[in-house]
Amino acid sequence: MKKRLRVGVFDSGIGGISVLKECVRIAPDAKYYYLGDNGRAPYGSRSEEEIARFTREALSVFRRKKVDVAVIACNTATAVAADEMRKEFTFPVIGVEPAVKPAAKNAKNILVLATERTAKSAKLKMLLGRFPDCDFRVFACMELAGAIEKYFSSQEPFLLSAHLPRGRYDGVVLGCTHYSFFAKEISKFYSAPVYDGNTGVAKRLAQILKLIMLGRSAHFLSTEKTNNCFSFSAKTSVKFIGKWRNINKSVYLRTFVLEKDEKK
Repeated sequence: MKKRLRVGVFDSGIGGISVLKECVRIAPDAKYYYLGDNGRAPYGSRSEEEIARFTREALSVFRRKKVDVAVIACNTATAVAADEMRKEFTFPVIGVEPAVKPAAKNAKNILVLATERTAKSAKLKMLLGRFPDCDFRVFACMELAGAIEKYFSSQEPFLLSAHLPRGRYDGVVLGCTHYSFFAKEISKFYSAPVYDGNTGVAKRLAQILKLIMLGRSAHFLSTEKTNNCFSFSAKTSVKFIGKWRNINKSVYLRTFVLEKDEKK
């Protein structure tokens, strides 16, 4: 039996499912747990103390699940709490950051869309400072993450363009994982390529999983199926946990499984 490592993926709501999808694509051998804090989403306008507390609560759940790696699939929680969580938990903690680096390689006039808290964060300012040759405009989308959350959880419609600033840019960075669900629409709105950090997170996860596999003793993890566990191949299983697991499961099925079926 092949060893299965456990990965916990956490977000304030449904946004992290866009990260989960990429992790499953690049690192399919793991067993995934997805925990969304949908009832308290979005985090963008919350205090740093609240965000850190909510993130700690989620990672504590993963600790009880005995995960090998945790992914904070929320730009806001990463900016506020990732460093602190890495000191508190013994398993590796991967965060997601706006994909400024790949955008800077291909564009000079760049729009960064983010939540209020991420837009104000020292982490983002430091990241942008690494690319002095680029002209960045950071725009805090005050209600966009919440609108996307409501769209998926209760089918409440919203007008995407009402949440976006006007302007001409040759690259757009999506600084919130919720926004990735509308990457095509945002790209069309600005007639420019969009960049998110999802692939970077998935590649980093694959590297860490490989290192763990090389360094640990043989330990076989359960692959049993439950009502909220899906096996899309012999290698991959995803289990949704927490109070809002049914909503997150539904979004994952709609945006990943059905998407895969359409490509066949």
